Amino acid sequence: MDVTLSSAVRTTLDTTQRVADLQARTQEHLATGLRNDLISDPQAVSISNSLSNRASDLLTTKDSLGQGASAVGATISGLEFISSLLDQAKAVATQYEATSDPTQQAALTQQFDVISQQIDAASQDTSYGGTNLISSSPDTLNIVANEDGSSAISVPGAASDSTSLGLTLSTASVDAAQASVRSNIESIASNASVIDIRESFNDNLVNSLEEGAAKLTHADLNEEAANALSLQTREQLSTFATGIAAQSEQAVVQLFS
Repeated sequence: MDVTLSSAVRTTLDTTQRVADLQARTQEHLATGLRNDLISDPQAVSISNSLSNRASDLLTTKDSLGQGASAVGATISGLEFISSLLDQAKAVATQYEATSDPTQQAALTQQFDVISQQIDAASQDTSYGGTNLISSSPDTLNIVANEDGSSAISVPGAASDSTSLGLTLSTASVDAAQASVRSNIESIASNASVIDIRESFNDNLVNSLEEGAAKLTHADLNEEAANALSLQTREQLSTFATGIAAQSEQAVVQLFS
């Protein structure tokens, strides 16, 4: 049996249906966190995927930068240890130059040789992941800084064993060696700062890329929650309006019956 609806009832029912459709879309947004019009906007999806993929690739540099920072930190620790050994060597050299007693000089020479051997051992042992920046034949540390390896941080080594430092039993020699070690520490520490800055830059860039990707595909949940409340009110008003329209028609029919 065909049911004939008046214009007023049809209008309110159409409004109710539109509200129901909007509610379904809003609930989908809230449930998935994504816009549901992405099929009609493939460019947004493509750009979002590109941004997300680059962010993911950049995250792989965290290991390289982190390991590089650790290697540089180990090197600084080794140089600081060598610097402390040179302080001892300076004390021995000062005593040696202050005495003319052959026996005492022989004992001091032996002490100095032991310190020199400890410096050589320290320079040889200061290795991280197979990389040694202060041995007699130092390596160069190359740290990948971006996702495709086109950018890198290069940290050159500086030989810091007793022979390379030109260490001999004299205060002048020890002072020169100490100056070289301190210069090496400053150089390595400067590279450590560069690594930290680059790591922070990469982290910020990853956050920006992920935020940009989200803006293209993610729904604004605060806005959608507000829409849900608004649509709930509209649904109640539409249902109420439909009831009023139906009652009005019945009243007209009864009036002419």
